[in-house]
Amino acid sequence: MLIWRLWNYIKGYVIIIVEGYFLEKFINICTHRNIRLWNVKWQKNSRVSMKLSIDDFRELRPVVKKTRCKVHIVKRKGIPFILNRYKSRKAFVIGSGICIIAFFLISSFIWDISVAGNSNVSTEFILERLRENGVRTGALKFRINTDDVVENMMLQINDLARISVSLKGTRIYVEVTERTKPPELINKEIPCDIIASRDGVVYSIVAKEGLETVKIGDTVTKGQQLITGRVLNVKNPEAPPLMVHSMGSVKARTWYEATAKIEQNLVTAKRTGLKKEMYSIVFFTKKIKLFHTQIPYNNSEHVELKKKLSLGANFALPFELITDQYYEYELEQNKVDMATAKKIASEKAVELAQKQIPSHAEVLKKNITEVEDGDGSKSVRALIECIEDIGITQEIGGM
Repeated sequence: MLIWRLWNYIKGYVIIIVEGYFLEKFINICTHRNIRLWNVKWQKNSRVSMKLSIDDFRELRPVVKKTRCKVHIVKRKGIPFILNRYKSRKAFVIGSGICIIAFFLISSFIWDISVAGNSNVSTEFILERLRENGVRTGALKFRINTDDVVENMMLQINDLARISVSLKGTRIYVEVTERTKPPELINKEIPCDIIASRDGVVYSIVAKEGLETVKIGDTVTKGQQLITGRVLNVKNPEAPPLMVHSMGSVKARTWYEATAKIEQNLVTAKRTGLKKEMYSIVFFTKKIKLFHTQIPYNNSEHVELKKKLSLGANFALPFELITDQYYEYELEQNKVDMATAKKIASEKAVELAQKQIPSHAEVLKKNITEVEDGDGSKSVRALIECIEDIGITQEIGGM
């Protein structure tokens, strides 16, 4: 039924009303002459509505004349009437056709690739591997086999536990799950010492394999031996030592310091409120600047905003709008009191010292002191005391 309705719409049909006293005779003659009528509905006052094709409507003249009925066209339906309506608007029809063709051409390519779920493996590295497998911006999407891409990516990137590649519209969505690396196996056949990775004062020491060479409270320097893998035979000192792979934990008190000058004259940047925007459009891969002019500000802060144009969530377009915003700012010199200057210097010194502290270290305390420099100026020194494991293994040479 649906196919028949579609066929009638393609060929075109009319809805007519027939009036007269011989309506039954009208319908019978049409049936006898193979004029197909459908949706025949009787109305009051000797009227009946019906539908018939354009070709059959042309055959009604002798039937109407014979039955002395009146025929009125109510509606014209179908593609032929639509084309006839726009016959005088050739430019519109041609333009519409070009737009439809362009739409289907654009929708046949990939215009955006998004990667999610990665933290250790860089997005650029994943995109590079995707390009090697034919997944790139501008690629014909019908040539991309997502199953093959997933299989190849899993072989190429060992750090991934799972990857999914889905194609929706003109976008490729890539979701990855990174592999949890197993702990490194220790080859106990290789004799090693444990040495200090930095200076410190020994806080605790536990030797699981090997012998301790320092004790709690000893000051050690970077590279100093803490646990040795050479175990001497106490009963027979002349016997060759037993060589083992030293294992253990050596925690020490360590210190990190940084200084910052105390400055009462501070220079700060403040926006004036003036802003200038310039626009560019990226068409496929070519960037086109739209009416760019010279920046009128001596001092300006630049902010770039990018917006990928799309129709809906999954239909990305090969266009990108770039907005370059330039904010004018002025340099202001402000004089602060000594207490405020010291506070600012202290915060800066602590921040610089904290950047040196490894993530596994435990901070015990912070000591802030004021020092005088050689040129007579004053600075603030931040000294942060920590406890951390400073032991690292070093293979015993000559073995």
